[in-house]
Amino acid sequence: LSPPPTAGPSAVPTPLPTALPSLSPTLTSAPTAHEYQDNLVAYYPMTHGKLDDAHASEFHGKAQRFDSDNPTNPVMAADLRQTDARDGPEGDAVALNNSEHIELPDNVTRSISGDRPRTVCLWARIDKWTNKARIFEYGRKAPQGQLFGLRTWNVPGEFTVEVPWDARNHWDNRDVKLSTNVSMVPAPTPSPFVRRQLDAAAGETSFPTTAPTPRSPWVETWHHYCVTYAADRAKRNRANVTFYVDGVAEETWNATVNTSASPLFVGADVLGTHTLAGAVDEVYVSEKA
Repeated sequence: LSPPPTAGPSAVPTPLPTALPSLSPTLTSAPTAHEYQDNLVAYYPMTHGKLDDAHASEFHGKAQRFDSDNPTNPVMAADLRQTDARDGPEGDAVALNNSEHIELPDNVTRSISGDRPRTVCLWARIDKWTNKARIFEYGRKAPQGQLFGLRTWNVPGEFTVEVPWDARNHWDNRDVKLSTNVSMVPAPTPSPFVRRQLDAAAGETSFPTTAPTPRSPWVETWHHYCVTYAADRAKRNRANVTFYVDGVAEETWNATVNTSASPLFVGADVLGTHTLAGAVDEVYVSEKA
């Protein structure tokens, strides 16, 4: 007789996986209604060529023009014309010509005055390069330079970032020379047979044309400019001012910043002079660097 078969060893049961501990949720700020999120002070999308603040603060701007023939009241109200934005004829931007500029109320700069952190950004198209044309500026010139701003310098692609005088009463401005080897986005050509109020006279018909070849990648092209300041209250002399162009940090350095609150001028200095010939779009101000 054959012996009874021996039962094989029982398989060891596979243990059930142990549940991993739950991670604590990360708290984030509630989203805003605009593409720029936290610490926003004001945002100007230039919708329909208007200077309305799309942020909840509603610090609406106004258009001004400098008239050198009127010495008693050289700055007067102006009507800005809508122009094609960086994303083509369907976008919104405002043209700055004939000494026209934008003045945003001093409420915009109160939280970014003194040595408080800040960011000022905008899209700009510089159609005619002139020395010392202001892209934006606020503060006061006297008794000491207490300005914060961005202006053109000698030749296309050269800029000066304005910051106040230092303790030795020396300008702490920084001149930045950008490369000409950049991708160019020419000024958009108006759509054919569209009757709109563009840079030309109202009611003029726009016919299809060939966009002119820019003399420089920094002339007649849209670029995004940002200047940030991160307060250095610990006095570690770290780099706290940064100049960004098209999202690239082109220059960063340390400066002592003490800016006076004033209206924020776009396309002119704080006196309404040194105006910019071109167009601007999507200006935004944040109280964070």
